[in-house]
Amino acid sequence: MMLSMQLAAPNETSIEHPRSKDEALLTRFAPILALVAICWAVFVVNNLLLHAQLNQYGIIPRRLDSLPGILFAPFLHSSYKHILANSLPLLVLGAVVCARSKGEFIVVSICGILCGGGLTWLFARHAAHIGASGLVFCYFGYISSLAYFRRNIGTLLRSVVCIVVYGGIVRGILPTSVAVSWEGHLAGLLTGIGAAWFMARVSAA
Repeated sequence: MMLSMQLAAPNETSIEHPRSKDEALLTRFAPILALVAICWAVFVVNNLLLHAQLNQYGIIPRRLDSLPGILFAPFLHSSYKHILANSLPLLVLGAVVCARSKGEFIVVSICGILCGGGLTWLFARHAAHIGASGLVFCYFGYISSLAYFRRNIGTLLRSVVCIVVYGGIVRGILPTSVAVSWEGHLAGLLTGIGAAWFMARVSAA
């Protein structure tokens, strides 16, 4: 009886199927896919059903009742043009961070939302600041500066590619239009650089 039980054990484990590569990829990039999906879901509800009433809950600097807007602002967009302009770089840059690790993506995203939004609340001009572009700049700042803090070939290549492909967005930190939250862009960029420094220090500890 003991022998037959021992022989049965390998057969039981042999019927388990390993996860497919597609499932592994989907799991790895699930956080950024979920983030973009939430942005679109909120956009549909807000702009098609609620006639943009939720836009008032963005970041209005130095108003205490607007502090919750730090959490809400990245998911609010004023038009199709607005959300389309943010979706692709958010997806691509967020996926690069996700490819490093899901935990790293979550930490950087939380920093981008809280610290980037907090800086916008403190220093931006009086207006309703909404949109995920602050997160886009956070991811860009994180990826492009990470090679300075973690000097290895893989990180350097990611930083160089990021700068070459998306370096032009840095113009967004200039006050070129009253309709553009350049303050939110700058806050996101600085937050991303700060997050890269922090994560490098944590990994070196």
